[in-house]
Amino acid sequence: MAMAGSIEGRFPFLDHRVIEFANALPARQKLHVLEGKHVLREAARGLLPERIRVRAKQPYRAPDSQSFFVAERPLDYVGDLLDDRRVREGGLFDPAPVRKLYEKCRTGRAIGFSDNMAFVGILSTMLVQEMFVHQRAVSPNTAPPPQRVAAGSAP
Repeated sequence: MAMAGSIEGRFPFLDHRVIEFANALPARQKLHVLEGKHVLREAARGLLPERIRVRAKQPYRAPDSQSFFVAERPLDYVGDLLDDRRVREGGLFDPAPVRKLYEKCRTGRAIGFSDNMAFVGILSTMLVQEMFVHQRAVSPNTAPPPQRVAAGSAP
């Protein structure tokens, strides 16, 4: 997921020494119900600006549904994979709700995180099925062809 967004993942908290240290801490230091990462936040005291040290988590989010449309037109593979016939043949999703979600996302009416992640999840599942189960290539185009405007007319 990270590399798909051109992000190189670094995972310092998976280092075995950090895990051994955390496992050796007494429970009273680990369990601060309303303050996540208490020990880490305390360790960063004086090293980070206070507003950064105490702020709420800000998770990385994968691209949302609008990444797969340009001017309400889907990238070719998106339209192909989420076609009612293909969704029905895939046997994993009900085509009617997928079509409804597809139209919401295509027209920019997706409602928040859940619609966007549902769309990306369905599309990803269909893509994996196409490439690895059916072993068919998927066209990776990044944008539909530009629309031509006749001379003298408004775009």
